[in-house]
Amino acid sequence: MNTVRFITYGCKANQYDTQVLRESLVRRGMLEQQRGADLVVVNTCTVTAEAGRKARQKIRRLVREDSNVKVCVTGCLAESEAEILRELPGVEWVLGNGDAKRPVNFLRQLGFDAQPEELGIPSGITAFAGHTRAFVKIQDGCDKACAFCIIPRTRGESRSRSIDELVAEVRGLVESGHLEVVLCGIHIGHWGLDLGLTLADLMTALVAIDARDPAGRSLDFRLRLSSIEATEVDDRLIGLMADHPERIAPHLHMPMQSGDDEILTRMNRWYTTAEYLAACDRIRARVDRPAFTADILVGFPGEGERQFQNTLNTVERAGFARVHVFPFSPRPETAAWTMGDRPTPEAVRERRARLSELAHGLGEDFRRSLDGAGEWVVLEGTSGLSGRYQRVRIELDDFPGALPAATRLTLEAREDLTRDPGERTVELVGRPRAARRSPGASIQDPVVAT
Repeated sequence: MNTVRFITYGCKANQYDTQVLRESLVRRGMLEQQRGADLVVVNTCTVTAEAGRKARQKIRRLVREDSNVKVCVTGCLAESEAEILRELPGVEWVLGNGDAKRPVNFLRQLGFDAQPEELGIPSGITAFAGHTRAFVKIQDGCDKACAFCIIPRTRGESRSRSIDELVAEVRGLVESGHLEVVLCGIHIGHWGLDLGLTLADLMTALVAIDARDPAGRSLDFRLRLSSIEATEVDDRLIGLMADHPERIAPHLHMPMQSGDDEILTRMNRWYTTAEYLAACDRIRARVDRPAFTADILVGFPGEGERQFQNTLNTVERAGFARVHVFPFSPRPETAAWTMGDRPTPEAVRERRARLSELAHGLGEDFRRSLDGAGEWVVLEGTSGLSGRYQRVRIELDDFPGALPAATRLTLEAREDLTRDPGERTVELVGRPRAARRSPGASIQDPVVAT
């Protein structure tokens, strides 16, 4: 095997794991290519039944297109459905999580005669292929037992990586050109519990990193926390975000799952809606216009119209910048698998549409609130990502030369007036200099640069 292709499903932690495996194979001389590869590594997800179906379908398609290809399946589906995957044509290896994904073991399973000292593989990764932003997995596993989730069984208990290891990895990624580093994991709010530390301890160390370019000049960079539970954002962490708004993105993705206390209890979640909203209030009291995003699960067993209306009310009170709405997907070997009283598919579709409409309006309101704000934007082509996790369009006429990798911009909220009132959308446009509008102008009016 001389060439390899990687296909990744699922979360940021999975994308990070793929990069670890990519670097281990590239170091052994394999070349990455998208077509005609000798080996295809499929890193899978099993968080929903649909995720597993897509991965199995992809594997079958790969073999139909090339009967000689060898497939290695890894990830959470390889942990939960190993025997099923081994029966698929073309699948040579089924490697789950944990030790199976360690580079040395991974290489040996694939037939490489490799010793740890020979490989010279450092902890973590040195780059994040194909991405402006880099993901760094700070911990793995989860100690909770949400009724709908199979991930603790496929990932195991929470395990934290050391501060020294993570500081070195983040510094290396910044110095290799990644100006935003997203800290991810399975339950990052539990980072450090097994080390006698807290997430704020890690963030304090990462904020203090002094990354340098080859000429010795200090490099700006931004850290972003990925999914974290609202009740695990403590006062120290909030203080760090408030004190370092350019270094720590003012954005928190805080899964809510439901806005009804009865359903939260059935889900085996560990907070009430009042506690969730109180966490939002604590953060807003100290951090300037933070962006809150969330996952909401629709159609969980026991959800009636009253419970769903409570969710709508809670979502509106939280004022999310973005909501990921998805339907309940029963998974075998979870507590919710045997729960009855499930809403009908028609009710789930209708509720998803109502919640998505509310979320759309909240997102529009949040973008309007950012009109005139100054943000450090990491550019990706002719658009970029702001610290508050908003897509920002760049007007090329404002940058006569080459676009910078990242720059501080003044945001304009522009409403698309070409659509019907009920379909209008608000987009953010980044400008490289201060701008003003005439007195009394609205965000639909043109801006005069100053």
